[in-house]
Amino acid sequence: MPETQRRRAATDDGFTLVELLIAMMVFSIIMALLTATMITMMTQANDNLGRQRAVEQARLGLSQIDRQIRSGNLILDPASDTTAGVPVYYSLRILTQEGGTDKCVQWRVDYADAADRFGQLQYREWDPADTSTVTAWTRVASNVEKPASSTILASDSTTWPPFWVDTSLPTGTDAQNIRITLRMGDPGARTDAKAQVLTSVVTGRNTVFGYSSTYCNTVPAP
Repeated sequence: MPETQRRRAATDDGFTLVELLIAMMVFSIIMALLTATMITMMTQANDNLGRQRAVEQARLGLSQIDRQIRSGNLILDPASDTTAGVPVYYSLRILTQEGGTDKCVQWRVDYADAADRFGQLQYREWDPADTSTVTAWTRVASNVEKPASSTILASDSTTWPPFWVDTSLPTGTDAQNIRITLRMGDPGARTDAKAQVLTSVVTGRNTVFGYSSTYCNTVPAP
């Protein structure tokens, strides 16, 4: 057989079994790495979408609370409010003139069970002179996570509850600085996924115009 034919025949032999096994192993490793990367990217995308939905709901609630406090004449201290069926710092009562009429508004972050990780931001309102006019609790946002600790540290934002009077910030008047903090998560996200934190300080007039502190003290049943 001529030399050129022998050379051509040698090159047409293909892969040996060892070469084929090595090639399959390398291909399997590459596919495994690609699959793991795609799964990670999809999980992160789902986490981000879940947090984004929760944050959009919370921002609507914050904007509504902001309007009511800025139109308010009395903000009761959340440290002493246990009238909404939730612990202190989880309820906020306001006497507001939003819409042009006096009304009592109460906000709360409610957890169906003490062991629940996620709760709901809710509100209700009633006529200061007639508690029978109270509306049902309305859900504004879901998936509000609890703070890391029940002890509030002004220097540690992970301990801030939903509502509290931040005395570390000066007002220069009789008003109060109400700090509102909502940690928005997603039950469908990974357990180690970080919550999106929305925090805002709203300064209320709080009896600057002589309103009695007894306004909105008569509270309907939770």
